[in-house]
Amino acid sequence: MTSILEETLKHYLPQDHKFEILHLQNRPTQVRSIVTSSKKDRNIGSNSVTIKTPHFFALANNNKIIYGIEIHVYVILKNNNSSETGANLSYNDAERLIFISKADTNGYSDVKFSAKQITKGIIHYLFSIDPNHYLEHVIPLERKYKQSFSKIIITRETSLENALQILSDRAQQKEISQEIRSNLLRSHQHYLSFKLPNKIRTKLCLFTRPADQYLFAESSKNPNKHTLSGMGLLKWWLSIVDELLCEDFSAESEGKLRIPGEESVIVRRYLRTNKFANWGVGDIFGGEPNSLAIFSVPLFSDDPKSRFLHELVEEARVLKTNLETFWMELQERQEFKLSETVSVIGISGYTTISTEVLPTERETIITNSKKQYRYIKNYITGEEYHTEEGALESYTNIVDYLNYKYKKLLTPVVGTMPKKLKVKEPVNTPKISILKPRKKIKI
Repeated sequence: MTSILEETLKHYLPQDHKFEILHLQNRPTQVRSIVTSSKKDRNIGSNSVTIKTPHFFALANNNKIIYGIEIHVYVILKNNNSSETGANLSYNDAERLIFISKADTNGYSDVKFSAKQITKGIIHYLFSIDPNHYLEHVIPLERKYKQSFSKIIITRETSLENALQILSDRAQQKEISQEIRSNLLRSHQHYLSFKLPNKIRTKLCLFTRPADQYLFAESSKNPNKHTLSGMGLLKWWLSIVDELLCEDFSAESEGKLRIPGEESVIVRRYLRTNKFANWGVGDIFGGEPNSLAIFSVPLFSDDPKSRFLHELVEEARVLKTNLETFWMELQERQEFKLSETVSVIGISGYTTISTEVLPTERETIITNSKKQYRYIKNYITGEEYHTEEGALESYTNIVDYLNYKYKKLLTPVVGTMPKKLKVKEPVNTPKISILKPRKKIKI
């Protein structure tokens, strides 16, 4: 039986070549809002819940890891009715924000494949996932266990004496009361669940900045690895996002491009070849130029914008820096002073594709904690890729671990994307133009 992940990604891989896919996902977790609420929003009783779910995909071929991408999915539920509180609180607005964290290749593939196409295919797959997948069994910000659970579960709040007693009871195999057994069977109550409104807006955001490697350490030492300049990376991502807009979004959706430090007329030049009509200069975060940046710019992990906001807090300037100043000063940061083009790309709108996909246990490794998620991912990102041995080692280690821990294999995918044929003109055939007479060929 073909998995949905396999069925989706085979169209983006070269025909008749066998690949393997790892899809690692952490359990959805409630986090603090990624955008700081203003006093005005708090006064009108606006409430929101933010749920974060990291995804990590790795592509393998011929027993080698060759490609990886990490994407964070945020589902933001909002309530703008101040009369609803507590248990009666419902959410009348929803947003799914997909943040592209890192994507990388290492140059060790024996088969020529398109990193652009597989990246596009993975994002398309995430667009097709039912957002309700992220709203069941959500790990809360804080867990408050019932009194009965304190007798059998050791938590951070458990005292040393009680912890020792629990371990002693387990060693003596004391019978657990029926009440505690019932509570254990209802342990899913320690997770949260939410109800999704009828419509959910989808946003995608990424920050482009050239680097020697993003996920595969030392892979830049491989001469076969293809790296891009800042301008090349911007155009590469822009073409992917533009195609996604054309294929997966409604016509009313929009795309935004911001290049810190560049004039709008320069930014528009990058948009001239885009196929989607509704592209503009700016970003999808909202806010006016004189609005405070802290109330508009989201805080993502390992993101230059977030690091700059933290610096503004340390300098006690965060309540004095508006968006116009924020973007102007952002370009002066050390990581921007390499004479390379950097950019912020975003899209916002409603998807037209079916969102009925629910990742299954067969194709997805779902971890229960950040620690476990990072531990498994580290089998790939923790290797050094200055030689091909790193690609082979990471594959062997991840396959052995998944088999030992989960009794699972990587998801096999046989590509179906036909190779595009390039028509070359015969070298010795003269070109004929109607603008000038044909010249006699000299022999």
